[in-house]
Amino acid sequence: MFDISSFYRLLQTRWLGRRFWFFRSLDSTNRYLGEMPDERLSHGLVCLVDHQIKGKGQFGRTWITSPGKNLTFTIVLMPESNGRLQLISLVAMLALKETLDVTMSCDSVIKWPNDLLISGKKVSGLLTECRYNGQNLDRMLLGMGVNVNQKTFPSELEQSATSLCFHSGGQYVDRPLLLAVLLNRLEPMLDKAETGDIGLVRAINRNIDGYGNWVSLYVDGQRMETPVKILGINEQGYLMVLTANDDVKTFTHEQIRIET
Repeated sequence: MFDISSFYRLLQTRWLGRRFWFFRSLDSTNRYLGEMPDERLSHGLVCLVDHQIKGKGQFGRTWITSPGKNLTFTIVLMPESNGRLQLISLVAMLALKETLDVTMSCDSVIKWPNDLLISGKKVSGLLTECRYNGQNLDRMLLGMGVNVNQKTFPSELEQSATSLCFHSGGQYVDRPLLLAVLLNRLEPMLDKAETGDIGLVRAINRNIDGYGNWVSLYVDGQRMETPVKILGINEQGYLMVLTANDDVKTFTHEQIRIET
């Protein structure tokens, strides 16, 4: 069981995670919060579930997780504008990467746009969903899954997935501590992201798998005929690439997949 009292003792934020909802079981934290009336939500609310039955991943994939072993949660954000939503998603990945690298002595890398890899295997994923009221952003949901103490995976994931306990010599990893450290690190980053802080942009760029290299790029499922060079993101979080013809093109998260 997730120790809520321990989590609160370790939390040092001003607003992120101060409202904290815990459930033993839910279909999906993103789906639950996506259907919630506006008046029940607030900026910085965190909803965590010990057993997510129908977790969602990018492109309609299923996020498979063992009960009571991992971290599956959603952060509710209500940004002042919708101009940097993609940057906010990448900032969440950067905060998680730095948290794992420091607490677990990992050397993780961001796999564009929303996976975190350790030694080439996926340890975490992020699903960002936005709800609008007309043209106005109603809520932004950052759904995160982190494989923490899971030691076995379905056969189809054995070669592509990993967990933090594998990188701790099999020792148990404290989930409340990990979540508190993540939120403590993430809060000031989110504050800076609202302004398009160039330091955040540079930090994200340094940690994108393939940054500065020539890679294969899939756009809307179709592979480009020639490789492109990853130039990094701009202040809105859009990915910039250099083509073989020396043209600079910009893409959103949903459009592309990078193959290094």
